[in-house]
Amino acid sequence: MFIEDITKRIEELSGEIGRQMGVDLIKVKVGGRTNDFQVQVTADKRPCGITVGECAILNKALVAAIGQEGLLAPGTFSLEVSSPGIE
Repeated sequence: MFIEDITKRIEELSGEIGRQMGVDLIKVKVGGRTNDFQVQVTADKRPCGITVGECAILNKALVAAIGQEGLLAPGTFSLEVSSPGIE
């Protein structure tokens, strides 16, 4: 599977999980190489922003979904979920 396909599917999964949590997906970035991928997800929540706890919940749910889909093997990627900041 190509990095573009993986990125697109992770965007879809992030969006689905985010909607269930009431969180808006801002951006997904996947980089790196085989056995060392970095996945960065930026999410926000209106009106007051996303909390650290919500980022952790989204992270855990997304790691599970990536594993269930077989997109990236366990131990071959790191996942970072963060907010866009105050702006």
